[in-house]
Amino acid sequence: MKNQYKNLDGHESLYASRRLRLIQSPLIVILCFIFLVFSQSNLSQSLSKGERHIFILNPKQPLLHTSSTKFLSFSFDTFSLRKMNELPISDERFINLARLLSPAYIRIGGTSADCLFFNESPPQNSHTQVTSPIDGNHYSNFTFSEEDFLSLYQFTKKSELRMLFDLNVLIRNPDGSWNDSNARQIVEFAKYHEMTLDWQLGNEPNSFKHVFNVDISPQQLAKDYFALRSLLNTSGYNDSILVGPEVDNIKNPINITYQGQYYVKEFLKNDEDCIDYVTWHQYYINGRTAKVQDFIDPKVFNILSKQIKSLQDVIDGVGKKIPMWLSETSTAFGGGARNISDRFVAGFLFLDKLGYSASEGLQVVIRQSFFNGHYAMVGPDLNPNAVWWTLRSLHT
Repeated sequence: MKNQYKNLDGHESLYASRRLRLIQSPLIVILCFIFLVFSQSNLSQSLSKGERHIFILNPKQPLLHTSSTKFLSFSFDTFSLRKMNELPISDERFINLARLLSPAYIRIGGTSADCLFFNESPPQNSHTQVTSPIDGNHYSNFTFSEEDFLSLYQFTKKSELRMLFDLNVLIRNPDGSWNDSNARQIVEFAKYHEMTLDWQLGNEPNSFKHVFNVDISPQQLAKDYFALRSLLNTSGYNDSILVGPEVDNIKNPINITYQGQYYVKEFLKNDEDCIDYVTWHQYYINGRTAKVQDFIDPKVFNILSKQIKSLQDVIDGVGKKIPMWLSETSTAFGGGARNISDRFVAGFLFLDKLGYSASEGLQVVIRQSFFNGHYAMVGPDLNPNAVWWTLRSLHT
């Protein structure tokens, strides 16, 4: 069975006979779990008082929220673009695995997005090297060619995905403003080749000081985003969405200095309503130190609700009515937890995240990542890991 997925396509496949079981199994588990919880809490009282408890499921209740048709999405870390010849984006097996998770956004972003120079060599005096979240190696700026962009876009089209491309915000002018010359090349090239895609600018700007030893204030980033929106509008991409500001460390008690909710607050005060969705990144635990127990710890599960509330309070506080995306998220950061993040045990936290995010009105959740890292959905042998099956069952 291991390699039978090679014959999958976007329609009926050899997995058709399993679809009913894929849907039924999670529902049965959930219903049994609910029954167990209520039984445990009420058993003694029911026995002593002879009471009967009747639970009525009313399917006609009004919807809490309506999420995007691309609610369940995923990413390629821009780090992977450093070695395009090692990305199997022309392999039909790889394409089929991605297509079976459509409709979805595929975000091309991450720390290396702010190291990417399109079709030109990076300047000699560009910012210092960064550490890959995937293997811990150090990398500096790199060149992404026209051929690379075309092949990546063709992969997304064949996979029936919508690309979300993260532009380099660390190309700066002497006065500290964003230099959009390289981004303009990307946008114009994309338009010339009739590409349909969406955009963002920079990755985790509230943590730039920690990662790059560079400071970009939220007020300045808001101006940079407005400049990008203007560029898109005048380049034929006025219908493309722009999302940001891509912060991390929301309500992080350990890293108080870089807490993202404060950055979002000042950004939204100055962005002139140029973004379509507020985006942020979320992980629960450190992949380098995580244990299996962490993936089933109720305290870990409860982290997300506090973070969503914190950011929603910020959005409400500045008087905006703008939905949120989790534009980069998994269970463990740092590339995931070795031999854990790619197993079914890691699915509990992620499924809980999907359900709670939907109930709170988040429009999109982008899973990190499709390929590379311990949290990869597809392994280097092009066999799907456990998380791929989890997401596939929700797309069926």
